[in-house]
Amino acid sequence: MARKGRLNIYQGQMSAYTLAEKVYVPGEGVNLETATSIATLLLRDLSRGWTYDHEGRKIPMTERLFARRLFYLYPLALKHYGKEEAQKVKDMLLAVFTSRKIPPIYARLVNLEGENKDKVIRELMTKRILPMVVPQNVRGNKAKATVW
Repeated sequence: MARKGRLNIYQGQMSAYTLAEKVYVPGEGVNLETATSIATLLLRDLSRGWTYDHEGRKIPMTERLFARRLFYLYPLALKHYGKEEAQKVKDMLLAVFTSRKIPPIYARLVNLEGENKDKVIRELMTKRILPMVVPQNVRGNKAKATVW
């Protein structure tokens, strides 16, 4: 499973998550949508106690690593999209950090892809990381969120 070179952990079709779990955050760069989606997978990793490194190896997910990865999304958003978007990302990150779940106001932004997407979404809802409503992007329904 491990591949040579540095992998993006959560984002992209060649990320560590894609190779190991067949689910990933689509897109390039970090904006509010991608940051919320990555935060969702970070919460999943924290709840199960392990994650992946940049070589695709399984490693422990500690509180410290969770916080470092979560708050690293802010400088990435600043770099990729500027101050206004980065401030929105920062507000979301603080809400996620304090509540240890994705607040309903941000849940509609969660966007995951891959063949195990539905399985992961069910797991996230069961663990109460996501509200019991399927975010609209996850199932391609742009009109409204649907109850699972």
